Amino acid sequence: MIIAGKKEIREWFAKGVKKGKKYMLVVYDQMDAPDEVDSAYYADSDEDAVDTYRAFSSDPFCKVMEVYDLTADMEEQLAEKRAWRLPELPDEDEDE
Repeated sequence: MIIAGKKEIREWFAKGVKKGKKYMLVVYDQMDAPDEVDSAYYADSDEDAVDTYRAFSSDPFCKVMEVYDLTADMEEQLAEKRAWRLPELPDEDEDE
């Protein structure tokens, strides 16, 4: 099993910032067991981050482990036990 450490997170974070992305989701993929691995997936917007999270949440072989806001301080997020900066969108059923 390959689990991302802070070194990998820093590299992925910098890569996402360089690409102009807004969020980074760290996903644990069990599909290729025993070579399970963490991977970074990037999102351009709040809605894209939520949609990406929902897509992985519906996959029984994947689990979103952390969500980083690439517009916020990286070190502050790395200091958290697990960064979870997934934006909340208003309920789709709410009246405007």
